Amino acid sequence: MAFWGQGMDTNSADPKRKFRFKVEINGLGDGAVGVWYAKSCGKPTINVSADTEHKYLGHTFKFPGSVTWDDIEVTLVDPAGDDDAATSLLAIVEAAGYQFPKTKDVVQTVSKGKAVEGLQKVHIYQLDGNGNTIERWDLHNPFISKISFGDLDYGDDGLTELGVTFTYDWAELSDSDGNSLYFN
Repeated sequence: MAFWGQGMDTNSADPKRKFRFKVEINGLGDGAVGVWYAKSCGKPTINVSADTEHKYLGHTFKFPGSVTWDDIEVTLVDPAGDDDAATSLLAIVEAAGYQFPKTKDVVQTVSKGKAVEGLQKVHIYQLDGNGNTIERWDLHNPFISKISFGDLDYGDDGLTELGVTFTYDWAELSDSDGNSLYFN
C-alpha cells in the first residue's frame, strides 16, 4: 500500500497529481475564454526577501522584507486552424500596445494598463481524477513578458510548442467552489 493510503478510509481523496491540470487564458483575440493546450505549467512561487538585518551587541538579526511573486512559464502546444496559439498570443501583445514598426508614424508603446487589459486573467486549475477542480490559482494583473515561438526541425516529428512567460503582481489560491484558501 502506498504511503498516502495507510490509515485512510475509502472516502479520502487521492493526492494531487502533476499531470491533472488545465490553463485558462482570458483575453484571446475575440475576448473569449480559452482553455489552452498546455503541455506544462509552473505554479506560483513566493519569495520573501531577508535582506533587512539589524546588528546588536555582536549579533545579527534578520527580518523579513518585501514579498515578490516569480514569473510563471507555460509550454503550449500550437494547434492549427481557428485555435492557433501563435496568432492569438500576438493579438494579446498588440492589445498591450505593441505596434510593428512598419512606418515612421508608429508612436505607441506597451503599457501595463493595456497589457493587463489585453490579457485580463490567467487561471491555473489542478484537477482530480474525475476532471473536477481541486484548486485554482488566479494570477492578478498578469501580462505576457516573453513568448518563444519554438523551433522547427526536419529530424523531429513532435508537436510545435510555444513558450509563454506570465508576469503578475500576486496570485490567489481558491478551492473548487471559488472560496479563497487563505484568510484575508
